[in-house]
Amino acid sequence: MRLIIKYTKEERVKYISHLDFLRLVQRAIRRADIPVAYSQGFNPHPRLSFASALAVGVTSEGEYLEIFLMDDMDPELLCNRMNEKLPLGIRFLEGRIVDEKQPSLMSLIESAEYAITLSGEMLLKDSFSSIIEEFLSQQEILVVRTNRKGSRQIDIRPMIHGLDVFERDRDLLIKAMISTGSKANLRPDLLIDALFDFAELPISPELYLHVHRLDLYLLQEGKWVTPIGME
Repeated sequence: MRLIIKYTKEERVKYISHLDFLRLVQRAIRRADIPVAYSQGFNPHPRLSFASALAVGVTSEGEYLEIFLMDDMDPELLCNRMNEKLPLGIRFLEGRIVDEKQPSLMSLIESAEYAITLSGEMLLKDSFSSIIEEFLSQQEILVVRTNRKGSRQIDIRPMIHGLDVFERDRDLLIKAMISTGSKANLRPDLLIDALFDFAELPISPELYLHVHRLDLYLLQEGKWVTPIGME
């Protein structure tokens, strides 16, 4: 039996690394007496995987994992049992049964929606709205991405699917739908850096107040749908 589970990762656990989070969930599975299936081989491990790793320091209300079970189990019962064993800040919200032959959840995810709160002391919504409009009007947006393999220039414009700005108290809230997953991946901080570079605005450590992932999506018949809502 294969289940997809939606869960949260809130403020008090946002600094737990992805590896530590995996271990935490595995311990909760054992304590909750979930009949998880195990891989074959010399070092069997629970058949559990995540849709997309969440960066350290980022909160989320729309994360997903998939889990294979040896026996049938109601998704609601699984969520309730897990929530009794998980620490505060992590909550299993809902689940659904999916076909075991379906491609992996990680391979299906194509985008994520973020809510990025920026300090409003140096920003004005009206001027920022026009900056975003001009920013998105570019045919290409070139940035330098650095990883362990080195640095290379990439065009992030095809990875931006939506970008809006709103006022939140005295700060600014940017909602961004951007590519996430194995096909293409754009970090929210890289997007904001490119936006500020375009606007010729300084970037400081005090700028980022909060980065929050709202949900993950895959494209199905031309529409963005969540893993829970997919056909």
